[in-house]
Amino acid sequence: MSKLTDEIKKVGSLTLFFLVCFGYILLMLKLFLAEYKIDVYVFSKTIISALVAAKAVAIMDMTPMLNYYSESPRYLRVLYKTFIYTSAVFVIAVLEKLFHAYRETKALGSALELFLETRNLNNFLAVTLCVSVVFLIHNIFHEIDKYLGKGSLRKLFFNRS
Repeated sequence: MSKLTDEIKKVGSLTLFFLVCFGYILLMLKLFLAEYKIDVYVFSKTIISALVAAKAVAIMDMTPMLNYYSESPRYLRVLYKTFIYTSAVFVIAVLEKLFHAYRETKALGSALELFLETRNLNNFLAVTLCVSVVFLIHNIFHEIDKYLGKGSLRKLFFNRS
């Protein structure tokens, strides 16, 4: 039972972190697009993205691949994990776009052609860069928390002095 509560706490705190970060990014996007009279609805996308990112990070943190640089300096661990998370986001985003194109065309060749024709590379790269910065911040906080002692960052920010 304690493992379940630990997992819920971990995923819950990660979800809250990603909800705030992704919410900020998507709010900025909404405000920029409002200047051009383009309405976008980002709340549901923010919640779903935060939940998916939180669970993915919780799962990926348990894999041996992310502990590859465990004996290296902390900055290498932060950069390595950020690269792995960002690469995963990049691959998943490409696969998602290909999947939607395949649903429209019902053929793999046509789906690939549609994907290449309709992709907005600037938008895709901007979102990927924003998400990578979020992962970078998460990994920096994670390493600081491990260095200071598990839970000390939470105490630092949320306990009264």
